[in-house]
Amino acid sequence: MHKETLINKIENIRTASNNGVRAPHKPLLLLYALGCYHQGRTSIPFKEAHPKLKYLLKEYGRPVKQIQTSNPFVRLKNDGIWEIAPYVNHTSNFSDQKLLRNQTHGSFTPEVLNLLDMHQDLHITIAMIILDLHFPETYHEELLEEIGLAINYGIRMFRKRNSTFRKRVLQAYEDQCAVCGFHASIHNKSIGLEAAHIKWHQAYGPDTESNGLALCSLHHRLFDKGIFTIDQDVIWISPVAKGGGMFKQMVTDFHRCKIHKPQSSLYLPNPDFTAWHVQEVFKQYEAK
Repeated sequence: MHKETLINKIENIRTASNNGVRAPHKPLLLLYALGCYHQGRTSIPFKEAHPKLKYLLKEYGRPVKQIQTSNPFVRLKNDGIWEIAPYVNHTSNFSDQKLLRNQTHGSFTPEVLNLLDMHQDLHITIAMIILDLHFPETYHEELLEEIGLAINYGIRMFRKRNSTFRKRVLQAYEDQCAVCGFHASIHNKSIGLEAAHIKWHQAYGPDTESNGLALCSLHHRLFDKGIFTIDQDVIWISPVAKGGGMFKQMVTDFHRCKIHKPQSSLYLPNPDFTAWHVQEVFKQYEAK
């Protein structure tokens, strides 16, 4: 296998995603495995991976009531870069408990490990590709820290971005946060304001004003993490969100408040995009 072949396989990992439904299970397992490789560990016991992967899916996956980690651990081998022992037929009945009972281990295939050993920074490049294809930029630094790859390589972006999106969205919202109204500028340039995609780039959300919100840096991160969502121009705070200090003033006090609307009704959040965020990102309940 050549390096380019491996990268192509990573870019075309088969997920259960359809119609914009997020399926980050394999990407998160890959990131976890890359972090293990970086730390010198190639064989990963499911017993060790299970709690960490469950946490990653809870934090960075779509809102679900029940999390099963055995699915990506078994099914990733269908993509030709992963193997498990003892062998598990992906079409058979398997469960987290069965993999724990059988002391199942997983690892990259020998071909993949050989490539990673030959090319010193290839595992970093692969991690960046996975992040860019499956997660918004607000997740990147945090996820790298979670998997033990928090090193000074910088976040390299692979997807072509629309350079006018931020400018157009901030103009639409008159340079203020749609949640808290924050506005600051130096020499007529807005500071601390960002253009958030309601439906993520990774789910093929467009670079249009109706798919954008002007948010301060804090509320952008909270929005992408599902701490709050927007439905019919109303802010809804996650029932599982907790915090201290200024949390009440900066978060929960906005529950059921209207957003600061854009200057034109043409730029109001598109209901299709907000519905996607409610279903795919908003932490509606505590996962188990």
